Amino acid sequence: MLIKDFEEIVLVQMHRQKKNWKDLAKVINTSDTYVKQVVKGIQNGEKAKEYRQKIAEYLGIVFIEEE
Repeated sequence: MLIKDFEEIVLVQMHRQKKNWKDLAKVINTSDTYVKQVVKGIQNGEKAKEYRQKIAEYLGIVFIEEE
């Protein structure tokens, strides 16, 4: 199954690995509110794209962002 919605797969992996937003915030050294915005795509700059890659790597997700 191919899931293209980054937010959905992040939520699934967070649940499976018993992680919370604060755990992801520690990975990219930001607030949990900012992490939620990055995952949902509200923040979409170059830094946010880099953060999405770090979050994906942390959760074991293979993520290729479409341009």
